[in-house]
Amino acid sequence: MNLVEALRAGADAGGWLDRPAYEVDGAMLTHADVYDGAARIAGALVDRGVRPGDRVALVLDDGPDFVLAFLGAVHAGGVAVPVNPRLHPDELRRVLVAARPALVVRRHRDVPPDTGSPATTFAELEGAAPAPVAPRAPDDQVYATFTSGTTGVPRLCPQLHGDPAVHHRSFAVAALGLGPDDVVHSVSKMHFAYGLGNSLLFPLMSGSRVVLNPEPPLVDDVLAILDKYNVTALFAVPAFYRRLVDHPGGDRLARLRLAATGGEVLAPALEERLTQLLGDRLLNGIGSTEVGQAFTHNTRSARRFNTVGRALPPFEVRVVDDAGEPVEPDVLGRLQVRGPTVTAGVDLDGRARRVRGWYATGDLASIDADGYVRVTGRLDDLENVGGIKVHPLEVEHLLLGHSMVREAAVCAVTLDDGSVRLCAYVVREEGPPEIERPLADSLIALVRAHLTAYKVPREVVFVPSLPRTGSGKLRRHVVRTWRP
Repeated sequence: MNLVEALRAGADAGGWLDRPAYEVDGAMLTHADVYDGAARIAGALVDRGVRPGDRVALVLDDGPDFVLAFLGAVHAGGVAVPVNPRLHPDELRRVLVAARPALVVRRHRDVPPDTGSPATTFAELEGAAPAPVAPRAPDDQVYATFTSGTTGVPRLCPQLHGDPAVHHRSFAVAALGLGPDDVVHSVSKMHFAYGLGNSLLFPLMSGSRVVLNPEPPLVDDVLAILDKYNVTALFAVPAFYRRLVDHPGGDRLARLRLAATGGEVLAPALEERLTQLLGDRLLNGIGSTEVGQAFTHNTRSARRFNTVGRALPPFEVRVVDDAGEPVEPDVLGRLQVRGPTVTAGVDLDGRARRVRGWYATGDLASIDADGYVRVTGRLDDLENVGGIKVHPLEVEHLLLGHSMVREAAVCAVTLDDGSVRLCAYVVREEGPPEIERPLADSLIALVRAHLTAYKVPREVVFVPSLPRTGSGKLRRHVVRTWRP
């Protein structure tokens, strides 16, 4: 069954077709409006030659246009490919060349992508006659998202028509308990797998109402949305939660039914601050684009501090050593996941490369005797200092515990003489320039008081900001190119 057909049938059975589904800038769409609009967009796509199995790239901001274009592509039997509309033109060109779409849907024609693919605007798709739902099988591709590019090279990972139902049962229902009474807002945008599930797939399957923000997220805007729409479920990466709790109005988070976070490791100091506001309503987990959504998560009934929770059935996790052998509880190693939706990308013919066995997530982690997973960083985050491996998150989390530190990134720097030293790049709280020298000394002393000497940064460099992906993850490969 086509995913759109299944979504509408679920809304009909659940009794929420006439209830609000999306709100943005004063405009509102019911769940019925969403499916009726998707049918008309599907008609326009078919008129433009889109056939079942064709990719349709959506270079659109979060908003009704995105929702209708995504579901319209699926309704027509196509494969929706969300793309960050704020990419640099050169990056956008590379991404679209990699996607090889049959059609690109954009908001404006001002910068047409020179990719060989025809392009149209969303406005040009409106007003067509509805098309019938294209029959699709559960193992046909339904959408494909790009990895976030924290290493600089995004990769296209498709999901199949049957996959969203798996993620909804394992995550949205079992871990979050989303339902028709929830009002959802996701800081992570829908061109990322995390935001796509939070703002589109799960609310439509749960009968929830979603508040969308087409603009880049700002703390004041998010807090205003929480107030105006009485948001009950908020999704954001840890870096954004840090900005929220640092804001004078951050205590408004306490009104949420749940605050979910993922995408990067949640620092213990930040988790403590959020827990003071939210208690057991703070739910931390981990997922990946290759899996499609979260595969481990804390829940209200099963949560543990400084962990990303336990595996969400039907997914399984384990930690192995460098030889691929499972390790004992609490031993650090390489995290692996196994489950029905894991996809490593596409082959040369565009077919989904499903992973049937264990898949290496690239995370360094341990699992305790009760099954709770503790992630300490990424394998590609490891720094080599004098032949010794350093986990930068261990140092960064210490620095983030200081009241004057907003953000921190620790990297190994190679000097002109070939020697290597550890450097901390820090975004500090506001204050006069003369505080920087004593603050740097204080931060180095803080790390020296808690960690072995080789983990202590030799220099602290204050910077106005750190480079991040559109989803808020640190672009460590960019920081590694900096020189103090």
